[in-house]
Amino acid sequence: MANMIEQSLLCKVLDAPDLEILHSNGVIEEMFLTCKDEIHFIIEHYNSYKQMPDKLTFLGRFKDFQMLEVTESTDYLVYKLKEAYTYTKLVPLIEDTAKVVKEDSIKAIQYLKEEIEKLEKSVPVSRNKDGYDIISNAGDRLTEYKKRCEVKGLIGIPTGIPKLDEITNGWLWGEDLVVLTGRTNVGKTWIGEYFATMAWNMGYKILMYSGEMSTAMVGFRFDTLNKHFSNMGLLNGSGTLGKKPDTDGAKYLQEDYEKYITQLQQKSGFIVVTPDDFEGRKPNVDEIKSLAIKHGADMIVIDQLSLMSDKRRADIPRIAYNNISEDLFLMSKELKKPVLLMAQANREAVKNRKKGESPELHDLAESDGVGQNATRVLSLSVIDGTLKISVKKNRYGINNKEVLMIWEVNTGYLKPLLSENPEESTEDKKDDKPDGEKDKGGEKDYGF
Repeated sequence: MANMIEQSLLCKVLDAPDLEILHSNGVIEEMFLTCKDEIHFIIEHYNSYKQMPDKLTFLGRFKDFQMLEVTESTDYLVYKLKEAYTYTKLVPLIEDTAKVVKEDSIKAIQYLKEEIEKLEKSVPVSRNKDGYDIISNAGDRLTEYKKRCEVKGLIGIPTGIPKLDEITNGWLWGEDLVVLTGRTNVGKTWIGEYFATMAWNMGYKILMYSGEMSTAMVGFRFDTLNKHFSNMGLLNGSGTLGKKPDTDGAKYLQEDYEKYITQLQQKSGFIVVTPDDFEGRKPNVDEIKSLAIKHGADMIVIDQLSLMSDKRRADIPRIAYNNISEDLFLMSKELKKPVLLMAQANREAVKNRKKGESPELHDLAESDGVGQNATRVLSLSVIDGTLKISVKKNRYGINNKEVLMIWEVNTGYLKPLLSENPEESTEDKKDDKPDGEKDKGGEKDYGF
């Protein structure tokens, strides 16, 4: 059967003007198990003379080969070819795994996952696609546009900052790797957890990997961001925990925190994992993905890049970080969930802090690849209690924009520095702009 499949596919190859039928379907020479010499001859002939061998030349070389009248589709023949090839690779893999199982079943699982991943890469299940006609399929864009109109552009998980939502359209479902970068101690973890807390409050399930802080520390920060209990008060065991919101100076007391915790623990959906959950080591992306699937996470937060491990085990940090960020992007694409990744800025960015400058895209430590793999990069800097969120990269929207927030770290408040009063008259806003920058037709000018 395998020989008939290979001969049928070879007949189609010989009828073609070039080797595109192989290339477009991800077929390699090694996949031919019984017709190795025949496919090698065809490929060598084409590479040498830039044309396919004619059938007389081919049959003169391979006298026992049968020229067939092939009625099966190319897709079917390619699938059966790959199926037979995969079988020859899979059987010894299963046998080797059985041996490892006898020694250590946990290691056997990891071994099998790694080997299966290699096999999937060498034998892609799906063939190359033929592309998408943006003209004849223009109606798809109209449908997408109408969906965006219904939600006023906010098509993803809200960030919790309206001005940032306007720029990003929220954290998007799939193919969204958002990198939060800044120098040491700028507050990347705080801001990442702020975004996660806002999403949780809107009903989304969160998975957060905390590479440095314990679950207790992450929990205390959550309480500060969620209900504005003094973080220092919680950490120092103080009897007073800051001012109660919307009161005339009343203080949070221990009993207020107890009442809050009693109500909070009736809920769920914010899973925090640390290296302790991985036997004290840094997890790789596959391990995070497994947990995201297990817990049904809607958003995944990684704190931070340097505290993850590269499953490909690159020795050079630059390559390892590129691999990890690429795997995180692919995880977002596969799970169709946004991923927020905290990443350290390099030393040059630390020098620039004296100038009040935000880290640039090239300031991502160790790897240009991290910025390339990211769909969005938000650079963070803090000057005199003002948080500046600079959008350095935005694959899906407006770029090079800034959002300024008053940040009260101890109580978890983030408030717009500039007024966003919806009652402010349109005429007043227009008068504040130069004539060349006034909005046209009553619509917002995005500055493209």
